[in-house]
Amino acid sequence: MKLITAIIALSAGIATAATAAPRNADPDWPCQQVKVGELSVAAFWSGPAIDPATAGWRNNEPVAALVAAVTQRRLPIEAATQRIAAFARDAGEDRDRTMPLVFAGVFDVLNREREKVVSGLDRFGQRQKTLAEGLRQDGEALRAAQTATPPDDAKIGELTQRLLWDQQFFDSRRQSLSFACDLPTIIEQRLYGLAQAIQAHIN
Repeated sequence: MKLITAIIALSAGIATAATAAPRNADPDWPCQQVKVGELSVAAFWSGPAIDPATAGWRNNEPVAALVAAVTQRRLPIEAATQRIAAFARDAGEDRDRTMPLVFAGVFDVLNREREKVVSGLDRFGQRQKTLAEGLRQDGEALRAAQTATPPDDAKIGELTQRLLWDQQFFDSRRQSLSFACDLPTIIEQRLYGLAQAIQAHIN
């Protein structure tokens, strides 16, 4: 009996925590970090004005190849910085034209990657809210079966097992959320580091 009561109380608490959102926050956002929907070029770039969306950086094959390499998170930022420096040396007098294109590509790629992560987190939050509501409903059904006259032991057993499984599934998803919530910040940090490295080679 104590186990059943504890399960019901926990499921109700999880549902409340999952559906409650801070004031002015996106109700589907599952992370403790503040949600930033869009990145601003000005927050990362103080070099010559450029619009990553229209810069045409993909049409420059050397630039596109560099962007593809340095935006890979498996490449250490130190190695990426070295590649940018080597590219700038090879560009010579043309680097003041090509380095902004490199930034445009880096911003474009990492911003799109970040948008996908944020969109995925939104979907995760929506799904988690649905699971939390299911936990709440299962808890209410179990409470009703427990207080029925006469008690339906078979139904109580079935609902208890379902609630336990759903709770474990909910908790496992919640535990996996920590790294995913850090990803937007990780991408922003890489974008900032690459932008600084690119600007260092512009006169």
